[in-house]
Amino acid sequence: MSEDDQPQLFSLIALPLGADTLSEVEPPTLLTLLDHLEDQRLSRYIEYMDPDDATDLLGTLPEDRMIAVMALLADDTTETVEELLPHAEDTGGGIMTSRLVTLREEMTVEDAIQYLREWANEDEVFYLFVVDGKQHLIGTVPLRRLLLASNTTRIHQLTRPDPLSVRPDMDQDEVAQIFSAYNLLALPVVDENGVLMGQITVDDIMDVIQDEATEDIYEMAAMSSEELEERSVFGVVKLRLPWLMVCLAGTLLSGGVIDVFSESLRNMNLLVLFIPAIMAMGGNSGIQTSTVTVRNMAIGHIQVGSIFAMVLRELRIAGTMGMLLGILVYIVARIWIGDAIVAACVGTAMFSAILLSAALGAMVPIIFEKLGVDPAVASGPLITTLNDGLSLLLYFCISILFLTLWRPGFL
Repeated sequence: MSEDDQPQLFSLIALPLGADTLSEVEPPTLLTLLDHLEDQRLSRYIEYMDPDDATDLLGTLPEDRMIAVMALLADDTTETVEELLPHAEDTGGGIMTSRLVTLREEMTVEDAIQYLREWANEDEVFYLFVVDGKQHLIGTVPLRRLLLASNTTRIHQLTRPDPLSVRPDMDQDEVAQIFSAYNLLALPVVDENGVLMGQITVDDIMDVIQDEATEDIYEMAAMSSEELEERSVFGVVKLRLPWLMVCLAGTLLSGGVIDVFSESLRNMNLLVLFIPAIMAMGGNSGIQTSTVTVRNMAIGHIQVGSIFAMVLRELRIAGTMGMLLGILVYIVARIWIGDAIVAACVGTAMFSAILLSAALGAMVPIIFEKLGVDPAVASGPLITTLNDGLSLLLYFCISILFLTLWRPGFL
């Protein structure tokens, strides 16, 4: 519906459904609804939300409004939210919920089931967490295991000790990788002393995966995922323009390379015919390699010990493709212009440009990650622009070398 109709429709929705709606809508619609909601009404929606969703929603508000809304919340809700707010949004603490079921080892199955009936209400329960008197995490009890045990069985007999857990400061991308590797439905969050703080559930991880993929796609196009929350044209322009300025500088670099070799081009203008092919194939090869590298890094397939093997594999692939494409373009150039030396220049340059671009495409994302820069940035216009200039420089250097050797009067 249009932005004008959305708030009117939303005002007709009952509070519980409205709270669920605010937890699920995308940023543009969410911002529109928040603009039209009074603080008192918004606080009532937040009371119905899960703690992690309530914290995320409050985090989208300006600081002064967030303080005003929190002042209207019930004391228990305020206490819960204040425990979650300090954690960064993209960390384990930022996506965890404090709602979970904790059991003591000495409880019987009958006691645990009765407690679960009183606690669970409408919340989904994936695992039951076993803690000691100081809330240190001891282990977990799968719900199925609890239901199949006899009523007199003690919880310590069903407990799976030393469960996987994460710290609240762990990056959400790493948390998602753990969920994927172990097929988990929930994961406990503990502090440095092993005290249970909350849990991360699989539905939140699905949101993380979508957010991380969206962010990578935007970064690969030299854009920012902040555009999702930006509604003004000028705001989007401010986000996109800086990287386009960088790319413009790169294209001017390519023009500078042509200018440096302009005198040589006058003597052999046939070289100009193949400039687009050399630049395009170099850029395409670099994008392919950098995309594979960034993707493998994102899903944890590249570890410290396997970096060299991965780079070497990509170079072998690029070398094979470069050789085949180099031979192909040599044959095309030989037939097209009838000059064997120029054809050799083009074929060799094609092979070299693809090999160089693949090396850059594999190494630049790795270097960026070491420097603390999102490696996805290296997969978009940045790597393409860099490869264009270097491929062109390589093409002219190889051509001058070949022509100088076989045609002494060329220069």
